Amino acid sequence: MDLAIMNEIIDTHEKYSQLKKQHFFENTLFSFQWWILVTITVVLWMIWAVMVDKKRLNIILLVGLITSLLALIMDDIGISLNLWTYPSQLTYFVSRLYPVDVAIIPVFYMLLYQYFRAWKSYLVVLTLLSLFAIFVSEPIFSELDIYTLLRWKYWYSFPIYILMGIFVKGLVDKIERKCT
Repeated sequence: MDLAIMNEIIDTHEKYSQLKKQHFFENTLFSFQWWILVTITVVLWMIWAVMVDKKRLNIILLVGLITSLLALIMDDIGISLNLWTYPSQLTYFVSRLYPVDVAIIPVFYMLLYQYFRAWKSYLVVLTLLSLFAIFVSEPIFSELDIYTLLRWKYWYSFPIYILMGIFVKGLVDKIERKCT
């Protein structure tokens, strides 16, 4: 193992971490974008708490857990491959956009799963939500300097949203059938 390269990686990462921290405290914390992220996170979870079917809470939470984990993994991959970045975040010590990965994505998939149990209606609404995400939500986040595309196009996300929804519904439906 070449320790010189490893030391260079460590030094570069240290400089990156310091720059990221400086950017956060000088440009992000309490900015308009930061407040939007805080508001989205809190409001979405409040809406979910009111709307969730308490009788199916465990299975619906499983949908949220799986979609959140998938979003976090995909976010890590995208950031590591330099496909996108997030100029504005809730904290400086993570690279992922937590309001999307642990609020927007899981809440929308949980509500989708709760309200559209039949595959046909589920797929129709999943498609509409995915189109809304790539044509409205992602461009708005870009315009607000929350999300910056580097080597990615909005429409690349569309099949990912669809496949994630199909995978999660299929898996959770199977688990639910085995548990009943």
